[in-house]
Amino acid sequence: MNLTDNYRLTTCKQVKKIPTGLDALVYRMVGRFKGRHGVLVRQLKDAAKIDKESLEYSKLSDSQLKSRMKEIRQQLRCRFKKETLLTAFALVQESVKRTLGYRPYIEQLAGALALYRGYIAEMSTGEGKTVTAAMCATVRGWSERPCHVITANDYLAARDAEIMEPLYSFCGVTVGAVTGAMKPKERRAGYEADVTYSTAKEVLADFLRDRIAMGRYQSFAKRLANGSLLNFEQMAQNLVQRGLCTAIVDEADNVLIDEAVTPLIISSEKENANFNESCKIAYSISTKLKRDVDYTVDFRNRTVRFIVDLEERLEDMQEATVFSRAGFLKDLVRQALVARELFEQGRHYVVEEGKVVIVDESTGRKMPMRSWNGGLHQMIEIKENLELSGLKETQARMSFQRFFRLYKNFSGMTGTGKEAAAEFWTIYGAAVVCIPNHRKSKRKISHLKTFTSKESKRRAIVKEVVRLHAKGRPILIGTKDIDESEILGKSIENEGLHCRIINAVRSDEEAAIIADAGKFGAITVATNMAGRGTDIKIPDSVKKLGGLHVIATECNPSSRIDRQLFGRSARQGDPGSVSHYASFEDDVLRRNLPNSMATLFKHMGPLSALSVKWAQQRAGRKAYKSRLSVQRTDTWLEDSLGFSDGGV
Repeated sequence: MNLTDNYRLTTCKQVKKIPTGLDALVYRMVGRFKGRHGVLVRQLKDAAKIDKESLEYSKLSDSQLKSRMKEIRQQLRCRFKKETLLTAFALVQESVKRTLGYRPYIEQLAGALALYRGYIAEMSTGEGKTVTAAMCATVRGWSERPCHVITANDYLAARDAEIMEPLYSFCGVTVGAVTGAMKPKERRAGYEADVTYSTAKEVLADFLRDRIAMGRYQSFAKRLANGSLLNFEQMAQNLVQRGLCTAIVDEADNVLIDEAVTPLIISSEKENANFNESCKIAYSISTKLKRDVDYTVDFRNRTVRFIVDLEERLEDMQEATVFSRAGFLKDLVRQALVARELFEQGRHYVVEEGKVVIVDESTGRKMPMRSWNGGLHQMIEIKENLELSGLKETQARMSFQRFFRLYKNFSGMTGTGKEAAAEFWTIYGAAVVCIPNHRKSKRKISHLKTFTSKESKRRAIVKEVVRLHAKGRPILIGTKDIDESEILGKSIENEGLHCRIINAVRSDEEAAIIADAGKFGAITVATNMAGRGTDIKIPDSVKKLGGLHVIATECNPSSRIDRQLFGRSARQGDPGSVSHYASFEDDVLRRNLPNSMATLFKHMGPLSALSVKWAQQRAGRKAYKSRLSVQRTDTWLEDSLGFSDGGV
């Protein structure tokens, strides 16, 4: 299949609009019941048939097995019966055993089938989602059409592609990975493989860059009408992707919901000395304003509101006389105040090599290719005494919701999907199927402990660390931001204990630290980087002590993110335990709990833990409204830009 045929998969697909109003309400209700028990039973019955059939192939030699796979591969490219699909997965199951050294469980086969059939498979952490996705990707890869396995970050994309390469190679499927640091030539090689591992940001960014490069050739129908396929073939040599056909999204709730709050924008940087000078003047003016006198800060909603008539005040300031529009200067002054009052180094961003690098709060990882708009990025650069970057001009934008609905075959998997079942169905048309655990979980989760202040909470955490370390149990401590990880690490070291820290500024040794995190007496402090996809192995000697103990130092805006951290312990039937803490000074409570409610909950003793659930539900509603706003903007652009010739 050539490049032109592959792009037809993308440019000819009509994207169904997201339901709104009463339709959306009905869709959300239906989504909660779509993953009914009967669907799960069907997957498990088919998985049992696959498991039984694969035993027959264990008697074949490698060459005989590969020959049989070649036959099935040809059949899958045409119309095929259900039995052919089950045979394909039976062959892949036997291939996993020969290449990776273990035999996939029936539950993993059920998960792979659910992925192939377009479901969101909820599989508990530690249940082998990586090999589950690889089995489905292998069968999809036999079609020779693009199959993208979307992971939560670059580290997991590169790791999973490397780990699963022996399986793909044995099955006659090529595999590649695309990460943020790669050049266009390396990216093209990654996408040319039958199966490509990457992140949602990288795949969408490459898709938009290709569309910019294609220009007027984006519409396949227009290329046919103009007879310009030959010219397109020549131009296509500059593209990196082969098109869109199949997407298998790992950590689906993170990629499709948490990360979908903001669209991905491709922009070009242009020098604008006048704008940069305006930012400097606005920042200088902001330093002359006093909080609660000239303006107020709403930390809960992260906004700044002027108390005085700023435009009138600006008339008396000499710096403001160069501006013809007072409203423009007022907006810049507000951005300067937001940068000074609401953005902190070590929490929202770090400074590296003279540049401001945004830190993703949900993953704890750096995002060097992202920037804030509206002058906010420049204001933070002024705040940190850095050289100002140029003004960004938008060239293309698209939301993740719209992008993933372009794929012909779409599915995903996560350890925390039930809470988002309604949204998965409403936005993506994919129902959630809960796959049972292979072994019963032995994880012990203690009751949430709440404190009035961060300092009292910190002392309690350190006390627990000292107690557990004396028993030799390994401890993983999860924090929400960089500063807190450093403060807590220092507090532990003040007790005479050695700990290792993983955060956005200490990411170089991440793999090595994670490899040792399950050993006897190990203490690891980490941001959310050590959440999704992190597999911490523990030796038998540690299992006898009770396994890995996880401490969640702060509740996240979504309980799904908390559950991901809890899932680092007690994986695959191993023992393990979790304790989690919260204080009324934590962001999620401070920003989502009214003061009157906070005062009430503080005096409710053990019931004060209900405050976290209240705050998380409120934060979830706010995030959902933000995603709806992104969707409405997409719809508006689609309706307004009617000249796009049936493109995306």
